Amino acid sequence: MKKKFRSRYLFIFLFFFTAQFLFFNIQRGDTYVNFGFSYAISRGEIPYLDFNLVIPPLAPYLYSIFLLISKSIFVFYLEQAFLLTVMFSFLFQLFGKKAWIYFTLLSISYPISMSSIIFPGYNFLLLFFLVILFYLEKEKKSDLFIGILLGCCFLTKQTVGGLLLLVSIYYLFIDYRKFLIRILGFLFSIAFFLCLFLVQGNFWEFLNLCFFGLFDFKNSNLAFDWFYVLLFFVAFLILIIRIIKKPKDIKNYYVLLFSSCVYPIVDYYHVSLFLGAFFLLILEDIHIKRDISIYCIIFSLALGIIWFGVEKFSISNMRFISYPNFPYTMVSESYDYRFQKLENYIQKLDDPVIFLLRSSENYFYKIKNNLDITYFDLPNYGNYGYDGIEEIIDRIKKERGSYFVVDRSAYLSKSTTQQYIKEVFSYIAKNSTLVKKIDYYEIYHYEK
Repeated sequence: MKKKFRSRYLFIFLFFFTAQFLFFNIQRGDTYVNFGFSYAISRGEIPYLDFNLVIPPLAPYLYSIFLLISKSIFVFYLEQAFLLTVMFSFLFQLFGKKAWIYFTLLSISYPISMSSIIFPGYNFLLLFFLVILFYLEKEKKSDLFIGILLGCCFLTKQTVGGLLLLVSIYYLFIDYRKFLIRILGFLFSIAFFLCLFLVQGNFWEFLNLCFFGLFDFKNSNLAFDWFYVLLFFVAFLILIIRIIKKPKDIKNYYVLLFSSCVYPIVDYYHVSLFLGAFFLLILEDIHIKRDISIYCIIFSLALGIIWFGVEKFSISNMRFISYPNFPYTMVSESYDYRFQKLENYIQKLDDPVIFLLRSSENYFYKIKNNLDITYFDLPNYGNYGYDGIEEIIDRIKKERGSYFVVDRSAYLSKSTTQQYIKEVFSYIAKNSTLVKKIDYYEIYHYEK
């Protein structure tokens, strides 16, 4: 039995590790950005001071631990595979053999992008903590532990984590001591990072980026993918019906408040995350009598292999290329050629060069060249605190004598989910001299 138990988790670990760098390589979401946060911390950079971050720092610090050994993205994937394996250990305790159904769900890429959940970052970590919360609530574990975990949710994503704490208000009217103990655990969790902020001297910057800047983020990033809006609406309606039928099931209210992760960007990434929580409730209502593990395993492997084939052959000239810190990365030959041409030109320049591309490209360039992450590497709306557009332009004004590499395609994009600050491009184009075009990359010199 122990051998079977070990084989189960070894398979899960290896599957999710392989899925990240092979099966769903193109569909990696914000992986490079999340990798960049942890990479920066592992280099000794201070969040909110040295680089911009709009979430509390628990996830970046957690993922940075093993990056102290190696900055390779493979280490990042190994950490994530381990966390996914731990999550499934709790899922098997919660649902038994039905957890294999959830395993298969996370292998679906089309038409619903459930596989986007498996990639490392703060959104996944939020779901990870929710699963553990379900286990602690079901087993009636220590309220102090539950409070600490709720604090971890807040330190992972302040908006969703703060709302999840509201579920515990239920106990204020039943057993106020349980409520107070949970609040104590919650405060214990956040006290460590508050002390860390005071030592690092970044407490004000933390408040500005993670709280005051929320107004800019909400106003600038409201976007909808109507297919996922419909999915969310249907799932939310079913959730309300379930609450009416099972009003005493505390898990319903956790998922209800977890749905806030969808707002203000209702797209494949955020709705799939919500569905990851929603399906935990549906899984509880499913009844199966036979062991379906082998069927789920075969089906999941088939889904992964099929999707890999789609990625590899539907995009022209896709191939695996190894870069420093990014081994075995699937990119198109045209992208590799274009980016190498850009880098070759930049290496000839004497003045400092600042990349203001789409965020994932900035992090890709910085990490593969072992450079520091800065405030310019995440040029998205809502990522610079209160009155953020003026903030980023003020920072640009201090960089006279530098070259700026910008992405005209991001500026011209009509996508409703495009977050690139277009005012940055406009300011640079109006106040600098265009010196070179390489496809849609444009290089400007900001004279002294």
